[in-house]
Amino acid sequence: MAACPGLRVDLRRERRFQLEGLRVSEPAANFLNAHEWAYGVTEVAHIVSLGIAIGLIAVVDLRLLSQGIVQVAPRRLIRATAIGTLIGFITAITTGFMIFSTDPARYLAHPAMRLKLILLLVALGFNYTIHSQVARGGRSPFVCRGVAVMSLALWISVVFSGIFYAFT
Repeated sequence: MAACPGLRVDLRRERRFQLEGLRVSEPAANFLNAHEWAYGVTEVAHIVSLGIAIGLIAVVDLRLLSQGIVQVAPRRLIRATAIGTLIGFITAITTGFMIFSTDPARYLAHPAMRLKLILLLVALGFNYTIHSQVARGGRSPFVCRGVAVMSLALWISVVFSGIFYAFT
């Protein structure tokens, strides 16, 4: 396709137009925009479910660091917390999408939210691959500590990027 010398496209304007197309213009079009308490309750459910999921992962991470519940093997601990962690993540992701749907253009345009989404994907991938393999297998204490520190750093970064979004 040949370029037209007289045609100039402002990509930022074009991108903004595409994002604006996602905006919910009618308050009644989204349940969270139309009902007084809906957004707040959804936000609380999002924060609590993230706290449960990340808290259960932190319990395993502390065990990998030889802290916390040291009388239980990491393999047994990750098995005991797996269902609660998964339920927490499913609830957090569902409520996150609900909150996102209230104003997608604003959420996508904010760098802290984009960072949170990227970190969330990395942390979820790390948690369900490397982290779970190390917790289930007989790895050296050095590897266990490294994976636990990385896991804690990722999840703390997810939380703080969400906080940065909320206060900027």
